[in-house]
Amino acid sequence: MPIHLSARLAWHMDGWNGHICRKPASNMYCVGPHSYPGDKIKGGRDLAWEQSKGVAGECCSKLDRIPPCIYSINAFGIESMTAADEPPDFFLSGERTTWNLPPATVCVWPYEAMYADETKVGGYVSNEKRLELAKAFFAEITPHESLIFHYANFSNPLSTEDARRYVVVGVSRVKALGNIEYYEGTDDATKNKYAGGFIWQRNVETFYPDQGMRIPYHCYLDNAEMLQKIALFPDNARCFKYGSRHLSDDDALSLVERFVEIATYLRDKGDTSENWTVRLEWLNSVLAELWKGRGLYPGMARVMDLLELSVAVAPFRAAVGAGKEKEFYLAVTGWLNGKTTTIPGVTLTAADAAKARRQWKLRTADERRLLSNILPRLDLPKDQMERILSDKRGENCLDAGLMDIVDNPYVLAEQFIGDDPDDIIPFSRIDHGVFPSPNLGGEFLHDKDDWRRLRAMCVDRLRYETKHTFLSCGQLLQDVNRRLGLLPEWKRVQFKETYLEVDRENLEKAMVFRKESEREYAYLRRVHEAEREIEGRLRKLAGYADITFKSPVTEKHWRDLLLDSSSSLAAKNPAQY
Repeated sequence: MPIHLSARLAWHMDGWNGHICRKPASNMYCVGPHSYPGDKIKGGRDLAWEQSKGVAGECCSKLDRIPPCIYSINAFGIESMTAADEPPDFFLSGERTTWNLPPATVCVWPYEAMYADETKVGGYVSNEKRLELAKAFFAEITPHESLIFHYANFSNPLSTEDARRYVVVGVSRVKALGNIEYYEGTDDATKNKYAGGFIWQRNVETFYPDQGMRIPYHCYLDNAEMLQKIALFPDNARCFKYGSRHLSDDDALSLVERFVEIATYLRDKGDTSENWTVRLEWLNSVLAELWKGRGLYPGMARVMDLLELSVAVAPFRAAVGAGKEKEFYLAVTGWLNGKTTTIPGVTLTAADAAKARRQWKLRTADERRLLSNILPRLDLPKDQMERILSDKRGENCLDAGLMDIVDNPYVLAEQFIGDDPDDIIPFSRIDHGVFPSPNLGGEFLHDKDDWRRLRAMCVDRLRYETKHTFLSCGQLLQDVNRRLGLLPEWKRVQFKETYLEVDRENLEKAMVFRKESEREYAYLRRVHEAEREIEGRLRKLAGYADITFKSPVTEKHWRDLLLDSSSSLAAKNPAQY
């Protein structure tokens, strides 16, 4: 099961093609506060040079200088070029260092690992530990198997101050990892202090264009409507932080499903920037691959860990590799319930077996159902599972009881609010568990047109509505059906307006419907109730009697209130002040 990674890019106006932007002055995003890496482009950019004849629009391999956006610029380029970095000011010695940048290559670094608690040794940051953590991060990436998802942080043309969004710009297969580079010309003191003087960038070369897809934002920068149609805003922003992070097969699956949706739309619109039929063939093959990697029970290892059966995790992974994932799952649940006496490949002492079974029996019937029937199907972190099971799950806004979750796993996506903005449970993560690929031999938990799924998709759509607190029911169904219509055939369904009537009682537990004239509108229930609370308070305030002042408030009162007689400005020009 390969691990995938994300890679932050500085924004480029022509599709990260290895060329200087044709109109460099129009790219104010690459020097923004959320560009990559840090302020390097803002501090090192020479706009006059970029705009000069023979530079603007030219491939970097033909230039006599290296632009500060070099780490991103060749993500989808076709030529080799040279990357460079200057040693930081606090280094005791060192020289500008260059290295080769192959075609379709970016430079990334796991910045989160550089500031992790593990880097603190004796109260000081250990650069040796930093290097060790970086090597461990890259060691989990498997060339020819792992995928890389390119993205831009908030400094991009699709993000605003009111709606700050990460934007995914492309996906490709990892071809090779470059060497960890070290600054040249460093003396022994610098090497000893900074773990050899390693550079916080490493090449990740990809198979693009043979394996990959770039979303052609650069073709539609003057077409806001089209940009919104092809924009890929990730459901799970936690994968796109700190320069580069790991992604699971489930994370990748959600993103590739969106790439399929966008590629289909571009093909049908007649876009000619790519051969979208070829791109879709590759994307669909990746979907099948990711489903196989994800499996039927991606949460099983974490569930066994919760049940103090961690000794069974390695045998479970071996069973997955052997194509016997379902058999192992059934063996574990059967053993816990006393229906079998052994778990294949797992050796337990009599004391450990008795302890594990006792802990299982001590759990409530609802907990056992959730742990055996639902959580193994979901790729959720262990800490989220613990909070879902906890009596204090209300602290994460989970009003549903455990049996409610067993009956409707989608309620996790509807209600769960984590401890930070990254701590979420996306709709797609639940949908993958409820409707696993038929090729895996699993069963669906519900019908494709079940009200639970409809409600969760409506809630998800309303949650990301930025213009209003409501949507017309017609628009809501249209958006839901568009999303469903581009999923694999075995997950597709079309919801009609009659569903909103037939399933009204269940839908109204999370939504409010309101009719104005001949049109009906839908709100999130919590948003509608918040609006009514504000409305009630404003009406109450408006109903109070007018305030009567004991003495008149004149212009002189305001002047005296605002005047600061000790102000030097007032002393210089009291009339204007």
